[in-house]
Amino acid sequence: MQFVARILGLVASIGTVALTTRYLGPDDYGLLTTAVMFIGLWTSLTELGIGAVIVRRVTSGVGDLGHLVRVNFGLSITYCVPLGALTMLAGWLIYRDDSSEVAMVAIVGGGLILTTLGSCFTPVFMTDVRFAAVAASDLAGRLVSFGATALLVHLHADVYWFALVQLIPPATILLIQGLVAHRVVGARPAFSRRDSWLLVRESLPQTGVLIVAALYWRSDGVLLSVLSTREQTGGYGLAYGIAFNITAISTVFLTSTLSTMTNLYASDRSRFAAFTERSMQAMLFVGAPLAVVGVLAAPGLVRLIGSEEFVEAGGLTLGLLFVAVALRLVTGTLSQALFAAHDQVFLLRLNVVGLVLNIATNVVVIPPFGAKGAAGALVASELFGLVVAAWRLRTRTGYRSPWAYTVHLLVPAAAAAGTFLVLDGQHVLVAGAAAATVYVAANLTVGPVRLRDAKGLARGEAAAEAAATARGGGR
Repeated sequence: MQFVARILGLVASIGTVALTTRYLGPDDYGLLTTAVMFIGLWTSLTELGIGAVIVRRVTSGVGDLGHLVRVNFGLSITYCVPLGALTMLAGWLIYRDDSSEVAMVAIVGGGLILTTLGSCFTPVFMTDVRFAAVAASDLAGRLVSFGATALLVHLHADVYWFALVQLIPPATILLIQGLVAHRVVGARPAFSRRDSWLLVRESLPQTGVLIVAALYWRSDGVLLSVLSTREQTGGYGLAYGIAFNITAISTVFLTSTLSTMTNLYASDRSRFAAFTERSMQAMLFVGAPLAVVGVLAAPGLVRLIGSEEFVEAGGLTLGLLFVAVALRLVTGTLSQALFAAHDQVFLLRLNVVGLVLNIATNVVVIPPFGAKGAAGALVASELFGLVVAAWRLRTRTGYRSPWAYTVHLLVPAAAAAGTFLVLDGQHVLVAGAAAATVYVAANLTVGPVRLRDAKGLARGEAAAEAAATARGGGR
């Protein structure tokens, strides 16, 4: 259900990006991208990592879900408005010479308040592995955003109205998930200084990880806005919007399996290692064709979704970002496993080093290479994080990297790439669909993924077992 909703939402998001880029053009879209990227730097402060701590407490049998969610809700109400005000002030300080950018940051910044409140309810769905409301709210937000964007284009609206569209998804999530969570656990705010501090203190390492991650993923866009042109920033924003919508797949998978990982680490280390390896295999299956075929399809996709004006800055940039996203799918799984293994302090240190390397590389490569340089820096830092995270998890647990599976996966990935090259003269969507079909068929024929593996994933057996354990005597 989640994957279907995410795929439909992905189509709606790509449609929104296409309408926006074609209407605004590289310059105005660069203006909007700068505001979105800058606000993205602050998104880690909306949740503080408390949701993951609540899930770990409840699945380990040491916390009451309803009480913890209510305390988190009260804490979020307390600091969401100051957070929004601080963000807008920072935007004014950085972009004070550009009044248009200051206004855009102020508008988009309102989404931080909505996201802060909406994030309080996520633990309700993650703990019991019930995601109907999550899927519905995400899809609804994307569909309404697409409709609003189409209306703005029809009305020939000013660029500032497109900034208001950025508020629709967090508002929809807050409304739908809040109502469902209230029915499940009675999501009323509880103001407790002691309980709030205990949650914040326990989540501090994870908060650090989230802050560094937000800076890591958004700093290149912000640095582009300072060190390069709006056109380069707009091209990067288009490529980023296409590539990173695909991380919705990883988000679905990781949120669905967090409670499973934390429970297995607490109860059975060998099963934890096996589950982590299978999770890695699932993300490798998704990431391999993305990295291989995505590079080939990138210029055509930029031309299709944006326009010819975006190809110079966004074509190769999108290909590199596809590689970065493919790496992020597997690195994110390793990072979650490290968190489940209570190694978040090391994870924080790793992310800090990765952030420093990424920023330093961006400062060097953005002036001569623009958006392409920023995307290349992201690929390099992702490779660094993948190698170190895999090494650390191997030394901490019984996990073993699925090298044989990875090598075997190169066969269907090569078949998909060959298919795309043969059909290179056709429409990019036709060639891409054919490559995807060949990739799946080759997997089912020669492996490494078999039909029974897909059926097991669809049934969600491991997640269901973990949820049952968390609710019952397994605690």
